[in-house]
Amino acid sequence: MFHCNKKKVESNSPVFNDWHENPRRKRRLKKINELNQLNNSVFLIGAPNVGKSTFFNKITNGTAAVSNIDRLTVNDTIAKLKIDKTVNIVDLPGLYNLSHPIDEELVVAHEIVGEHFKKIVNVIGAQSIERDLYLTIQSIESGLMSTLAINMIDEVNASQIKLDKLSKKLNGVRIIECQASKNIGTKKAAKSILKDNVVDPFVFKYPSNIERLIKELSSFLPKRRVSSRYYSLMILEGNETVINWYKEHDKQTYEKIINVTSLIDGENIDEQIHVARKKFIKQLISECFVSFDKFLDKNKNKQTKFDKKILKKWIGIPAFFLLLILIYYVTFGPYMGGSLKDLFGETFLNGIVADQWLSKLFDLMHASAWVKGLFIDGIFKGLFSVLSFAPTLIILFTLVNIIQQIGILSRISVLLDDALSKFGISGRSVITLLTGFGCNVPAIMMARSSNSKKEKIISILISPFIVCSARIIVISYVCQAMFTITYGWIGMILLIFFSGLVALLMGLIFSKTMFRKTRSFFLIEMVDWRKPDFLVIAKLVWLEIKDFVKKAGTIIVAANFIIWFFLHLGPSGLLGGYGIDVEQDVEVSFIGYIAKGVNYIMYPVGFYEDDGWKLTASLITAFPAKEIAVANIELLFGSNDAFALYFSQGTHIAQGIAYLVILMFYIPCTATLAVMKKESKMKYVLIHLASSITLSYLLGIIFYWTTYGCLLI
Repeated sequence: MFHCNKKKVESNSPVFNDWHENPRRKRRLKKINELNQLNNSVFLIGAPNVGKSTFFNKITNGTAAVSNIDRLTVNDTIAKLKIDKTVNIVDLPGLYNLSHPIDEELVVAHEIVGEHFKKIVNVIGAQSIERDLYLTIQSIESGLMSTLAINMIDEVNASQIKLDKLSKKLNGVRIIECQASKNIGTKKAAKSILKDNVVDPFVFKYPSNIERLIKELSSFLPKRRVSSRYYSLMILEGNETVINWYKEHDKQTYEKIINVTSLIDGENIDEQIHVARKKFIKQLISECFVSFDKFLDKNKNKQTKFDKKILKKWIGIPAFFLLLILIYYVTFGPYMGGSLKDLFGETFLNGIVADQWLSKLFDLMHASAWVKGLFIDGIFKGLFSVLSFAPTLIILFTLVNIIQQIGILSRISVLLDDALSKFGISGRSVITLLTGFGCNVPAIMMARSSNSKKEKIISILISPFIVCSARIIVISYVCQAMFTITYGWIGMILLIFFSGLVALLMGLIFSKTMFRKTRSFFLIEMVDWRKPDFLVIAKLVWLEIKDFVKKAGTIIVAANFIIWFFLHLGPSGLLGGYGIDVEQDVEVSFIGYIAKGVNYIMYPVGFYEDDGWKLTASLITAFPAKEIAVANIELLFGSNDAFALYFSQGTHIAQGIAYLVILMFYIPCTATLAVMKKESKMKYVLIHLASSITLSYLLGIIFYWTTYGCLLI
């Protein structure tokens, strides 16, 4: 089921037409060419939300992202076939047909026309089989189709399908019924992939005028691995990827193609081909199913009744926000995530590993106070402060993956579409923005699946305003220091919701200034409710945590080393000599001088008071990766207890809130900036930098003086 909010479509938008001109796409084509050099590759293609990535993970032990929302796969993923490591399986972005690919679908079109692959495996959804057979027909017409996997077969009455007859009608293609999430049928599908035969490209006979044109085009098209019948049909349908390939690689053939197509201009040949395929699919449904209605009936009525209730705005929207509050309470609240963080971080890592094991080890080595301070306080304790959030991140990523897989996000997209359209984006952007709460990098990459250039650019520009897991770590740390673990999670949730509001308001500003004359449109598939695949979730959470630990062990360790070193080094040399006291005043260090110099700019934010300059130093050094802020705060203030004590004095809480607001919205991390440049243009990166720095500074001033005034009352 599709939900569509019809608005003006930017049919001539560059997002649809600038494949060759866009530098990001040129880089992707280069990657594709490198990928295609691999021998024995099998292309996995299918429509969005048919479980293709789950199928890919099961047959390869891969870890492609899986979610019960359409168009999650926006790039190609490659892994080895589990039962034969010599076979490479390439999971391509989802698309509904090959005739007129747009944006990320062009990846598939370019892969096929490149012909550096052995065969095609088509994954279709059992519930959407009538729609998905269109892509199946085109895949067979390529002449390299070998296997058809009907996924999610447990959602239908499989007894109603005549598999042998359907296979015969589709030229004998091997058809495998499977339920990838439960690993049913995937081994059989993997064995089918290893078999050599591909089916004949002639599926059915088109009307005589089209068959005549196919024959005429095939007569002069050079023989290639993909069938001439496929290329002829793509040319007649106006597939620019195929036509441009001949233009670039075979000028003589291209001129002949133009001669043929110019004679049929205005005859709507592409529409006739479309109608013929649809008619053939209707014939398949009629002949190859005992009862197609009974085939689709299973569980459908219950889901439809539940959707009618949940899609009422006065029920669905409050339920969604309550769900978010529950997720963050479980993750960071005092009774689960918060207590696990303290138990793992303070009790085990800092209390036992650092203060007992490592401290005794350096004493046995007779290390100097300077060396001991550098490694224990400068590196290990800073690293442990960040790693202590690993249990909370495991909980957060697990819960977020569960709500993605069960089908909540597509429904929230429908519920919020009307509201979001006022901010220049559609309901689909909910998926992008919510992904940003985990990490801004994949959120920006998911903007590729936007329905218009306007929505895509605005999504890229506002995604970094959503607080990612790295900034959530810092927010949780500072809120607990200011309000204790019992109440800190409340302040954290309020700031998280505030970041979402700011992102929407910035979307409104960008919409009214940069895209005043264009509008978005909304099209999303209303997916079925499904059970989460906990094995896949475990793999995805493991990847996220592994990346987090890797970043902590490289970037954050290096940053801690540099920060500690320059905190204890000044113009006069080592502060205190080799018998350094790590608790000494660090105002005369290099970082102290730099931070105090920059701090003049931060006077309106209230950082002029007492040790406010240390907050400025934390912001400066946390630019590459925001998690660094947790470690450098401990270095700058001496300990977690000293940091918490600072906020118990006077009006320092106003500084803390201003610090958090600035950290939430100022310069994104280096990885986010890099992917912004890759996914758009440099001018949009500069626009975001200018807006984020200005916004964070102004909000910092507003929040500081508002909180300061409230504290004085």
